[in-house]
Amino acid sequence: MALKNNIGGKIGEIANNVLDGLSKIWDKVGQAKEVVQSIANERELFLLLSKEFTSVHIIVIDDLERMSDDINLEDIFGIIEELKQCNYVKVIVIANTDEIQSDKKVVFEKYNEKVIERIYHITERAEKVTWSKMNIHADFVEKFLEIHKVKNLRTLEKAQRFFEDVKLFCNSDMSEQFKEELRLICFAVVVESIENLYYKEIDSDNIDSVEKMTNTIGNMLQHRIGRYLYGIKCSTNLVEMILKYYEEGVLNEEQLEAEYKLFLNSGDKPNYYKSDEEIRSVLPILREKMLEAKSLAELNEFADAYVVWSDVLEENNESVLSEYRNILEEMLEKTVLDGKEEMLSYSYDLFHMSSEKTKRIYQEENKEMMKFLIETYVGYLKKTTHGKKAYEYSYKLRNNFDSSYYHDIIISEIDNLYNKISFPVDNVDEDRYHTCYNIMYVLYHSDAEKFLQYCEKIKEDCDNMSRHRIDVLIEEIVKK
Repeated sequence: MALKNNIGGKIGEIANNVLDGLSKIWDKVGQAKEVVQSIANERELFLLLSKEFTSVHIIVIDDLERMSDDINLEDIFGIIEELKQCNYVKVIVIANTDEIQSDKKVVFEKYNEKVIERIYHITERAEKVTWSKMNIHADFVEKFLEIHKVKNLRTLEKAQRFFEDVKLFCNSDMSEQFKEELRLICFAVVVESIENLYYKEIDSDNIDSVEKMTNTIGNMLQHRIGRYLYGIKCSTNLVEMILKYYEEGVLNEEQLEAEYKLFLNSGDKPNYYKSDEEIRSVLPILREKMLEAKSLAELNEFADAYVVWSDVLEENNESVLSEYRNILEEMLEKTVLDGKEEMLSYSYDLFHMSSEKTKRIYQEENKEMMKFLIETYVGYLKKTTHGKKAYEYSYKLRNNFDSSYYHDIIISEIDNLYNKISFPVDNVDEDRYHTCYNIMYVLYHSDAEKFLQYCEKIKEDCDNMSRHRIDVLIEEIVKK
């Protein structure tokens, strides 16, 4: 390319510079330097070098799609054509044709069949891979790939090296089952961090804010890694430790040992393989853990597990479901009162719940808590529209109005805000003005005709400035 890009320049000088670089890795180049000053064009240089060849030399042009904007693709094909004329030279071009720039793709499609004699389309990894050469356990990785469609072998090699690194922190007496789960965690962390197999693109223009929040949470790396780890005995805390080690290079051996002890205490085999009697003995433990849960994730995990296995045994679980509902209600209410109402947008999918019974209860209580939340906003705004808190509530009310989760709930409560303080009259400051705008926005979009009639009625008893403010806000809201 140095030669191609310097047509009319000093070919000999350029060639000398090129050969200086090549001579460090290719001993035959030195012989060519003696006559390089007499070279008239690049083709002579290629032919001169190839005269020394007594066996096939393969030149690989990799990542063609990454070529610089300054490089002419026609020149690349010209060089390939010249190289093909040399003795004992074969050329392999590797490219992701989907990523070649559009202007260069036209050139590629025009010349590739003329220059390139044989084309292979690689769409998947090879069916047969010698995993032993990569130091990867064949049975493990083949089962892994049946579920998780990794295409890049380099990613799997990185995952294996990461597992070997983590394994150095393990004591020799740790069980094989623990190490197998540790390997799965390591592969999950590396593969999802690099390949993003379970990342979903979000079309923010066509979804409401709650659905957008749900998708955003689902796209968090920790949630995506969880897709690889269904049914393992190791705790989520261990997964967080391994992820932190991968990202930051910090792993506490004492913590790892503690996680191993928890692993041992969780039982010698998964519930799926236990007998009726063994499952029956596990149920009280699951119920106790449910009652002691400190978070929504823990509550849903243990309640769901209890219901799943008690259903398998055909045992009555209505009392536990009732306990679950009560605790869930208390947790959701505390979540709302703590100002973390965005958690109400969490779908049961994010908690990996399996039982239709627990899913139904979660949905019902979640919806009730949404109703409680809107009633709280409206109840407060019905009494006052002064202050930062009123503005915050009005903003959330307006923001949630377009959400499919909240829309009908807000419609059912909005009539309570048809009163004078919802409009910018009397004692108005900047905060209250914006609060009134938010309320008026929701009232208008709930029932435009009713809202406009009420505005006319309000204006009858207002001063001129109040009427002016109402008119300005109406005009702004109607435009939107």
